[in-house]
Amino acid sequence: MAKLTNDIVKNAMPDPGKRLELRDDVEAGLIFRVTDKGVRSWSVRYRNAAGEHRRKNLGSFPSVGLAKAREEARKAKGAVATGADVVAIARASKAEERRKHLHKLAGLADAYFIAAAEGTHKGGPKAAPKRASTIAEERRIFDKLVKPKFGDSAVANITRIEIREFVTKQAKGAKSNGRHCRNIIRQLMSFAVREGVIDHNPAHDIAVAMPKVGTTVMKDDDLKGFWAACQSPEDVDDLTLSPLMGIALRMAAVTLQRGGEVVGMRWREIDRSARTWLIPAERMKGKKAHMIPLSATALALLDEAKAAMEGNGSDFVFPSPRSDEDHLDRRAFSRAMKRIVEAVKIGAATPHDLRRTGATLLTSERIGFSRFIVSQVIAHAGDTGGAAVVTGKHYDHNDYLPEKRRALDAWGLLLEEIVSGSKRAENVIEIARQA
Repeated sequence: MAKLTNDIVKNAMPDPGKRLELRDDVEAGLIFRVTDKGVRSWSVRYRNAAGEHRRKNLGSFPSVGLAKAREEARKAKGAVATGADVVAIARASKAEERRKHLHKLAGLADAYFIAAAEGTHKGGPKAAPKRASTIAEERRIFDKLVKPKFGDSAVANITRIEIREFVTKQAKGAKSNGRHCRNIIRQLMSFAVREGVIDHNPAHDIAVAMPKVGTTVMKDDDLKGFWAACQSPEDVDDLTLSPLMGIALRMAAVTLQRGGEVVGMRWREIDRSARTWLIPAERMKGKKAHMIPLSATALALLDEAKAAMEGNGSDFVFPSPRSDEDHLDRRAFSRAMKRIVEAVKIGAATPHDLRRTGATLLTSERIGFSRFIVSQVIAHAGDTGGAAVVTGKHYDHNDYLPEKRRALDAWGLLLEEIVSGSKRAENVIEIARQA
């Protein structure tokens, strides 16, 4: 033991990879700890009424200085002398603070999103954590739409009628807002039930008018105009589009993958020799790894992206203009598509319509692949009918790479024919389909 001083607690450091503990000879039981990462904290060690050793945390340095730490240590030992269990009291106080925090929906949401990141949001054995992108999107919707209405409300006082009226109003404002708000509130209320804040979930089984399933299939002229705008945005009046965004949008059209999966593409996921792109499970909507064969058109777009970002060391194929450590924003991707649609006047197509168009043409007489193979190409777990059953049972055991490659090669050839306006030999696509 030694007399602790302000200089000692400020400058003390342990040996590399070790932890340092210093005991104060002025206030018996007071301990100052420094971790191998330099984190400094106070605690007091004492014996309870049963003679058992206990340690109570007093806070971190410099928030709690030496004088304050000695004062808190004296208080703790004084309480122990009266027979009090200061650790139990501290735990009860912390539990009460948590209960009060969970009492209002804003506080409940804070706790829920932390639990979702840890995989403890469903209670019981630890489940898989939610993807960071999913949490970020749910947090954005909560902060923007739900919090202004219910954030300061006591969770127990939020009624089923209020929730239904709120989500119905949101659904009228934007097609999917009502559904998103309902889903988030329902998850928060389920979490509140598990945490003992309420007894039942008032958002359970609340119906929302769902947006109509999209039916837009882009015509050949639409695809041609879209491709030209992405390739040479400077030739289109009133269109602002970065070269990299134009490549990303074309990559979505060629590979038929979701926008978020495309903008998040990494070079480490690409195998040029095998002509494949492997999206890891954590980036997939269905949380299953997905292998996409790369057509000649897709490989050419990768070369364009590499050339456009020459000298950039990012692992992202489509890095953010703000940081090499991030990728193009998913919402910016959708906004870019909207600008193109408005500039070249091709209706109301969205990035998802690129997937629908490709999938439709793949199953059409122009190419002629089965719906099941197309469902494998686009990783569409929500497919209906027999194909969905087979997909659910067998997808993990056979990813149908040869069939997917033939499909995407044929789609690439047809897409090139459409956007170039030049008719290929009649049997070119048929050869790709049967290869």
